[in-house]
Amino acid sequence: MPTLKLDSLDVNYEVSGSGPLIILHHGFGSWGRDWNRGGWLDALKDHGKLLIFDAIGHGLSTRSHDPNEHTVERRAAVVNALADEVETEKYGYIGFSMGGRTGLELAASSPQRLSLLAIGGMHLLPATANSERFTRHIRVLRSGRAKSIEQTDGDRPGNDPLALAASHEALLLWKGVEERLGNHTAPTLLFCGEDDAHFANAKLSAQQFGFEFAGLPDTDHDSTFFSSEPAVRSVTSFVANHII
Repeated sequence: MPTLKLDSLDVNYEVSGSGPLIILHHGFGSWGRDWNRGGWLDALKDHGKLLIFDAIGHGLSTRSHDPNEHTVERRAAVVNALADEVETEKYGYIGFSMGGRTGLELAASSPQRLSLLAIGGMHLLPATANSERFTRHIRVLRSGRAKSIEQTDGDRPGNDPLALAASHEALLLWKGVEERLGNHTAPTLLFCGEDDAHFANAKLSAQQFGFEFAGLPDTDHDSTFFSSEPAVRSVTSFVANHII
C-alpha cells in the first residue's frame, strides 16, 4: 500500500478501479483491507475508484498514543488529504462506526467536497452521550486486559491497545454535528442493524434530517460490516443511484 505523509502521520492507503472517487473509512479496531470482507469491494468496484486506508492508530498507519492525533476533526482532515493525494476535489464517502462519525464531520466542515455520504452503524449524537461506556473501555484498554484486541493474522497487524485508548479519548472531545449540517446537501444514507445498540438513534437521526435509511433485520453492529449482504446491497444501490 502507498503511504500519505501528513505532518507527523503516515497513512497507508490503496486505490483500485476507475471512475468517480469513493473513499471508505473502516470502524474502530479494524483496518482498510477489512472492506474486502463481507463483499464490499466486489460490490462497489463497478461504480468508481475505491480508496481504502488504515485510520490513524490502526493497521499499518501511524499508531500514535496522543489523543490529539486521533480526533474526529483530524480524521476528517486525513480523508480530504487522501482525496488531494489522488487529485480529486469531490468524492463519495462510505464510513462505518468510527468512520461514520468522520463522515458526519466531513458533512459539517467540508460539505462542498462530498458527492454522496453513506454512514453505517452510527448516528449524529456525540460519544459523550455514552461517556461511561467509553471511559470503561479506555480503562480496560490501558490495563492490557482487553479481550477484543485483534491479534496478528497473516499480513494483518495486531492492534495497539494504547493507540485504541487514545482513539476513544479523542472521540470524547467531539461535540457532534447536529447544529452544523446547514450546508450539507449531498445525498445521504444511514444504514444500521436492528440489533445494533445504535439503531434507534440512527433511525431518529435519519428522520430528523431527511436522510435515506436502511434498517437491517437480525443484524448487530459487527455483522453489519463484516457479513451483512443486505447492508452491502443497500449501500451499493444508493451509490449506483447517486454517484456522479
